[in-house]
Amino acid sequence: MSVDAEGILEALKAGLSLGGSAALRGRVRRGRFPEESNVEARVEVGGCSEPLFHLKVFRGRPPYYRAWVEIHNVASRACGVSFDGLVEDLLLDLLASRMGPAGRLYIEYEWDPATSRELELGIPPPITRLGYKLLTRGFTWFKDWYYPEGFMEGGRKLEAEKPLTPEHARRHLEEIARDVLELMERGIPEGLGHVKARAQGILVLLKAGGKGG
Repeated sequence: MSVDAEGILEALKAGLSLGGSAALRGRVRRGRFPEESNVEARVEVGGCSEPLFHLKVFRGRPPYYRAWVEIHNVASRACGVSFDGLVEDLLLDLLASRMGPAGRLYIEYEWDPATSRELELGIPPPITRLGYKLLTRGFTWFKDWYYPEGFMEGGRKLEAEKPLTPEHARRHLEEIARDVLELMERGIPEGLGHVKARAQGILVLLKAGGKGG
């Protein structure tokens, strides 16, 4: 199974600890189809309970449609807690651990000025702030769902997929390495030191992985 939908939903319903008395807890509702569930993820701390983001989980409809997960409607803050940082890392860890080969994830990035700017400047998705977090969690294929002409399919979102096979992983990583080298050859725009560090880190990891193989 490419997405363990029930595992994701149960974990969010049970809640993720944010330290102290704070927790992230999901309210699950039926979606548009029998295979779809919607989650309103709320931060709960003290007497405060506010939504921070929404999650859509589609279980798939074999052999026609594959399963996927989408993170959308991310708020700037909820009960004083922001999405980026601990919440983002806990959520991505959960999703990555519950998604197998060909697992597909969409994340809206309207809330993320760093990723938005990097993509607008032509930085390849896996080297952006958000894309790099996904790459280090096993996602190897990326697509930026944004149309500069103004037409958009919902909000701007990043699609990331896990490789179906080791051969797919090898091809995806080779393509990422080429993108990194091309970016470094043409020059990384000033003020994007984090991008340069990520690019260099990716090349080191890919080289080490190649030696290990």
